Amino acid sequence: MTALALVTAGRVRVVESIEQFTAPLGESLVVGDAVRFDTTTGKFTGANGGSAPEARIYGILVSKDGAGASGTAIRRGIIDGFALTAMAYDAAVYLSDTDKTLADAAGTVSTVVGRVVPAFANAIGTTPDKLLHISL
Repeated sequence: MTALALVTAGRVRVVESIEQFTAPLGESLVVGDAVRFDTTTGKFTGANGGSAPEARIYGILVSKDGAGASGTAIRRGIIDGFALTAMAYDAAVYLSDTDKTLADAAGTVSTVVGRVVPAFANAIGTTPDKLLHISL
């Protein structure tokens, strides 16, 4: 299982947001982290595929305020920023056993976060970029 990192740490670009939610952060989180709702506080906290309670992912954090007090996560949509060049188009992206992280293979609790989709922003005939289509 290989963890998927951001091309530029702490930076993603939202291409399309179909469903998103803004909530207070219950721990230190950065843009690109996989988040879930803490069942006690209702705040965003890190998600992982290590156990069923931890694998209740809401989405991927795409922004947070300057003080780190609240952030917005995408549940359904398309984002750019993860290093997906080694993955095939339509490959599944999973929640990793490592807290807040995505991977190219399933964790203990197999949770598909989304799929790799092409982006034809460049001239026709060139290899399209690879984006993450989040579908939770």
